[in-house]
Amino acid sequence: MLKHTRAIISHLNTTFLAFDIWGDFAHFKKFYTTSSPLTFCIPTPTALYGILSAILGFDKKEYANFINAHSTTLALQVLNPIKKIRTTFNYIDTKNSGSFNLIKNRTQIKTELLKDPKYRIFVNHKDKDIFEKLIYMIKHRKNVYTVSLGLANMIANFRFVGIYEATPVENSQYLDSIVLLENVESIDINVESIDNSKKQPRFLREKIPISMDTKRVVDVYKDVIVETQGLRIKGVFKNSYMLEDQTIISPYNLI
Repeated sequence: MLKHTRAIISHLNTTFLAFDIWGDFAHFKKFYTTSSPLTFCIPTPTALYGILSAILGFDKKEYANFINAHSTTLALQVLNPIKKIRTTFNYIDTKNSGSFNLIKNRTQIKTELLKDPKYRIFVNHKDKDIFEKLIYMIKHRKNVYTVSLGLANMIANFRFVGIYEATPVENSQYLDSIVLLENVESIDINVESIDNSKKQPRFLREKIPISMDTKRVVDVYKDVIVETQGLRIKGVFKNSYMLEDQTIISPYNLI
């Protein structure tokens, strides 16, 4: 089953699997919101650990042992401009009633959602067997558990894009992915986009969860810079990789 995949992977440490993931809606809850949940504009690394584990079939209680910041390198490119909407969910209390017909109380919660989100994920895993299985599953659009974008009812779709050999770049002059703030030497925020479009780059800074322990408790948070229109950005950036198609990415789950 994985024979062809093994032939493709020559240097695991410089190989990235790229796949697109999208849906109608998404919600990646900000850790500091309670009664009116807000969402991050991107899937956080901790959310992607769960998504990759759903594809591979790792149980919720065990996947943090296999998919984590130490074993998995992630980069993310925004494909659709980030749009947010607010809606109200009508929740019911199912714990104190033996039948849905007897439920009277309703709780309405205003919730922020991402509309038409689409991202390109670049992933590398240190374990060759896990990485090869992940490539096979995504290539054939297979998954063990349902893949969702943050909430269980926000079903995700995904498709294989490619497998790329990557070359480390000491100081890249542009990026196609989001980037950790700590890896930004400088950034041009007042220039027109360099992909020949007339759109003006728009930047957002967010503090996101990067890593969690084996009990799925977050232990590392870091700031990231996101270009919300999905445009290439100019500047000087550390810890980057150039792929074979000249795409430059920067991992955003480094600890």
